[in-house]
Amino acid sequence: MPQSALHKIRSETGLIAPLATISPEQMALSALRHEIDHLDDEILALFERRLALASRVGAAKDAPTGPHTKLRPDREQTVQTRMLAAAAPANREAVAGLWREVVGWGLARQGRLQVQVWSPSEPARAFDGARLRFGRAADLRMVRDPEAALAFAAEGAGVAVLAINNDNPWWVGLRREWAGLSVFDGFGGVTPTALAVGKVDPVALPAGRRVVVTGGGDAGDGCSARRWGLHTHHGWTLALTDAVLQPGDAQGCVGAIG
Repeated sequence: MPQSALHKIRSETGLIAPLATISPEQMALSALRHEIDHLDDEILALFERRLALASRVGAAKDAPTGPHTKLRPDREQTVQTRMLAAAAPANREAVAGLWREVVGWGLARQGRLQVQVWSPSEPARAFDGARLRFGRAADLRMVRDPEAALAFAAEGAGVAVLAINNDNPWWVGLRREWAGLSVFDGFGGVTPTALAVGKVDPVALPAGRRVVVTGGGDAGDGCSARRWGLHTHHGWTLALTDAVLQPGDAQGCVGAIG
């Protein structure tokens, strides 16, 4: 056993007696704690290296088609998928949460992400979903007006997380005054109850189901792809589809959910 570990045994137990009086259990526990301390030091060093690299990436990043938020949902999806594939099955939930935090603090080196959350019913659920998605590095704020949150997101400095609420069809605006915004994530399970919206570069959207807003009812996407209806309002339909669509096309694609 390393001398430092033996010293920790005596420090933690208050023992100054000969080593022979220390029980095997005390020795084993102290050795494990010493190993954890060593791993913590390594994790800290690696995390700080990653933050430094994230700062350099932020300085070099420039969206090719105009000003957008710093978010890269496609890159985040790739990293998350790779990490979960490498993790032991029993650890995947922990790894998923950890990597959200790691990515969030990396983004914070480019400036804290501002997130406005609107959800008239079950606000705590929407807020918690946004916190899990963007991490503790993001500044989250509950708001009372989805239109103001959309205007905020359209400025490009932050994003909006908006509930799919029966009383407010804010999503229709994604085909009208908010056409520059894209849906890039969903919260609430397979059938989302809230959507994340931002000025995300279309080439940076995640791979997955496309979000469509169509007029004239559930007109379909023209290719017999599977669809999931989320909401309807005065002839407009919000849905998810398996069809391969591009934002801004004739089928009403307004984003994607990984």
